[in-house]
Amino acid sequence: MQSVFVSTSQVNSARWRMAMADAQVCLDCPPDELPVDHQTLVWLVMTGAWGEHLKVALAAGAKVIAMTLNETASEARTIIGLGASGYVHALAAPELLVQVKNAVEYDGLWLGKHLLSELLALSSPTKPRPAVGDHLSMRERTVAQAVAKGKSNKEVARELNITERTVKAHLSACFDKLGVRDRMQLALLINRDGA
Repeated sequence: MQSVFVSTSQVNSARWRMAMADAQVCLDCPPDELPVDHQTLVWLVMTGAWGEHLKVALAAGAKVIAMTLNETASEARTIIGLGASGYVHALAAPELLVQVKNAVEYDGLWLGKHLLSELLALSSPTKPRPAVGDHLSMRERTVAQAVAKGKSNKEVARELNITERTVKAHLSACFDKLGVRDRMQLALLINRDGA
C-alpha cells in the first residue's frame, strides 16, 4: 500500500520519510485534493481539517492511521469509532511506524501497548460473569487473562514457562471456544466478564 502522510505545515516529521522512503507527504492539502484510493494507507495528523480528511479517505476506501501529538484513551476511542485502523504519536520512531504499517496493512488494529492496557482497564467489569471462563481450560483461562492485561505472547510464555507456540495454540483454542476473532475481542470479553 502507498503511504500518504496528511498534515499541516506546523507538524512535519523527517521520521515519516525515514520509516517509508516512498511515502508522499501532503501538507496543508485541501480534503478534496487528497491523493487516496483503496490502495492507500493514510497517516492523518489530527490537526487542521483532519475530520474532513478522515471522511474523504474512508469514503475512498483507504485505511487510516490517526497521528496525534498527545495520546489519550478517549481520543483513541473516538478516532477508532470513526473508522481509523490505528492510533499512534505523530513523532513516533521510524521503527514503530513500520510496525504500525505492517499491522494495519494486514487488517489489524494498532494501539500502543500502554494505551491498549488503559482502554482495557476502562472496560473492566463492575459485576463479573464467570460464564466465559467456564468454557476454557485452566491453562487457556490463564493465557487469556494474561493477554487481557496487554501482555505479548513472549511475555506470557516467559511468565508461564511455556513456549510461544503453546501460547498461540491456547489463544487459538480461546478464539474458537469464545467465538472471537482477535486479541482485542478476547481481552474485551475477558475483562467484561471477569473470567
